[in-house]
Amino acid sequence: FIPLRPALLAAATLESNSRAIILSVARRCSEVVFDNINLVGDYEKWKGYGQSKCALLLAAEEIDRRYSSQGLRAFSAQPVVSRVDFYSYIEEEQSRILDNPILVPQIKSAEQGAATSTWAAVSKSLEGMGGIYLENVQISKAWNPAEGNWAPGYALHAYRPEGKRRLFNLSLELVGEKK
Repeated sequence: FIPLRPALLAAATLESNSRAIILSVARRCSEVVFDNINLVGDYEKWKGYGQSKCALLLAAEEIDRRYSSQGLRAFSAQPVVSRVDFYSYIEEEQSRILDNPILVPQIKSAEQGAATSTWAAVSKSLEGMGGIYLENVQISKAWNPAEGNWAPGYALHAYRPEGKRRLFNLSLELVGEKK
C-alpha cells in the first residue's frame, strides 16, 4: 500500500473515491499475535498464513479509517477458493482439502474468483463505503461457527479497533515509514 498511497490519494475525490482492494482468504485461521509477531517458537504454517491474512483485513480497515476523509477507501475481499496454479505448490496432503464435499461447491474458476475484487474496485453501490469485508460479490457478515469451517463470514477478532491501529503502526515502523 505505501508505494501506491500517493497515487491513490492524488486520484481521489470525495465524489469519486480511489479504492485499495486487499485480498484476504484465510482470515479466520489466526489472530495477529502482537507479542510474537514472527511466531518465534510457535510457528505453524497455517497459523502464520492465517495471521498474515488477518493482518491484511486489519490493514484495509485502518487504511480506510485514516484516508477516507481524503477520498481513499479500502476494502478487504475474499478471492474465493479457485483451482489455480497456487495449489500445485502445496503439499499433496493439504491439496486434498480441495476434495472436501462441503468445500467443493464453493471452488470457483479464476474468473469467478476475480469477481469480488473486481466488483470492489468498480461498483457504484460501494461508493462512500469502506473498511468492510467482501465475499461472493456482497458485503460479508460475521462468521457463524455453527455453519462450519467453510461457511462465509469474517471472524470477530478481525474487527477489534485496537488491533488495526496497532498493526498499522507496527507495519510502518517495520518498513521505516513515518506515522
